[in-house]
Amino acid sequence: MYPLVEGEELLWSGRPQRYVRRYADFHNYVAVAVAFGVTVALGTVGIMVFDADPVAFAWWPTFFGVAIALIAEQNRQRKVLFGVLTYLVTDRRIVFVADRPGGIEFRWVWLPDLDEPRVRDHGDGTGTVGFGAPVRVRLRAQKFQARSLLTTMVPELVAIEDPERVAELIARNAPRTPAAG
Repeated sequence: MYPLVEGEELLWSGRPQRYVRRYADFHNYVAVAVAFGVTVALGTVGIMVFDADPVAFAWWPTFFGVAIALIAEQNRQRKVLFGVLTYLVTDRRIVFVADRPGGIEFRWVWLPDLDEPRVRDHGDGTGTVGFGAPVRVRLRAQKFQARSLLTTMVPELVAIEDPERVAELIARNAPRTPAAG
């Protein structure tokens, strides 16, 4: 299946050149570590001051271990996704194509639904084109969620070569694109 519709023009296609770590990859670890520290402190106070039964706190390490494992799995899946992801920029939309062994998945965002593209340079010849998509776009995309990381991604072209040119192509074509409904 070819992801472009009749009359749609492909302006650029590319793949992420590397995996870019971001704050969102780490903030869950920090939150779990802080919660674990608070729980240890409360457990220590409960045992030392109030003579609480230590068995009541025995399952907390398991709970936090499971939380860390879930966070690690989400980050692993994001990294795997970037290994199979291709971006297509057309004169009407941005198409995200994930070519996995189980099949090909297509998601897209119409250009009029995106804010002005912003380029973030990574200093190694690659950069990320981000948009800060409005909440309505993210909520509309989640209606069709098949529990894939591709559906929950904020629309951005991560670690691509020549991001300034791609951002300029998107900005130039967004205003003349008919609104899709």
